[in-house]
Amino acid sequence: MIFPFEHYIKEGKVEKQTPNSQKASALMKKAIRRIGHIKSMPLNSEDAEFLFEDIYESIREAGQALMAMKGYKPISHEAVIAFIRDNYKIEEAKIDRFDRYRKIRNKLVYEAERISIEDVKDAMNFASDFVDELKGLLG
Repeated sequence: MIFPFEHYIKEGKVEKQTPNSQKASALMKKAIRRIGHIKSMPLNSEDAEFLFEDIYESIREAGQALMAMKGYKPISHEAVIAFIRDNYKIEEAKIDRFDRYRKIRNKLVYEAERISIEDVKDAMNFASDFVDELKGLLG
């Protein structure tokens, strides 16, 4: 469950910093470059989980770019999701999908689960669109 963004501030899962447009821009560019790199990679069942981890990372980086622009540094991935949900008009279904991908990524990383190529393709399409949408919010 993703709590309100203020919860993560109170819990110390977000650090308040000076707004940093250069850092925000660099994080967004990195997210976009990462997506380009992922798209250039061959998709096979052996590497599916690695590609998914990078797909998720690109989404998280784009969200963190928005946070840097407003002067926040996340200590938790949930805080990034809460920040986007609570500060921007993003469809709830997209926020839910971001959170679902966070959970899948955790299972891949910490439980060595596998993922299908179809799920990776679906995530890649979502990430491309979602990162573009977040880029538009960066200004």
